[in-house]
Amino acid sequence: MFTFRLFMVISFCSVVFLETAFSQTLIKIVDQNNDPLPNAVIEYGIPQPVINKSIDDRIYVMDQINKQFSPHVLVVPVNSQVSFPNKDDIRHHVYSFSLAKTFELKLYSGKPKSPVRFEDKGLVVMGCNIHDAMVGYIYVSDENNTYLSDANGEVLLTQPLALNTQLKIWHPNSTVGLTKHTLLTVDQKMIDNNEIFITISVNAPQARGSFEELAFYEH
Repeated sequence: MFTFRLFMVISFCSVVFLETAFSQTLIKIVDQNNDPLPNAVIEYGIPQPVINKSIDDRIYVMDQINKQFSPHVLVVPVNSQVSFPNKDDIRHHVYSFSLAKTFELKLYSGKPKSPVRFEDKGLVVMGCNIHDAMVGYIYVSDENNTYLSDANGEVLLTQPLALNTQLKIWHPNSTVGLTKHTLLTVDQKMIDNNEIFITISVNAPQARGSFEELAFYEH
């Protein structure tokens, strides 16, 4: 009986220790040159069904500033609304014919009358019909936990992250392709002092003649 109780105490302490050790985890993402990789999307968890499509009335924002979409990558949950204010002193014509969402905001300035709702999960690649160099991404997710790496290539998790957790990582310049993910399993080799280090191989951004060229590769 004494041995059994001692085992239970040790086991309980081990669980508490692991929970504490992983209660805050910093994920650091770098490219093949060991440079920080911003705009990487990390997903893990179990997809949750959308029970009531009108629950979340939050409106996300994809700005247009200096002929660029800002942010370059926007992560939103399924069924989110996104506004596309134009803060340039010229007009833009925003559109996408991605499988996850096809839409068009014809030539306009200022703020469009209504936001755009993104009902389905997937990647939405956007361009401007007037300025071909403009490209932006909206990543629509149905995962419990979806995060975007910051300018330092970092994601701070405030909840425990267990060993053997399956991670899906996406980046617009990833060598695996625009619509594919890098799949990883968290193991002890990736962890150092509550920090998880991940390397993603990326291609250098390529010059393109038009937004249609990029959209073609998406399909």
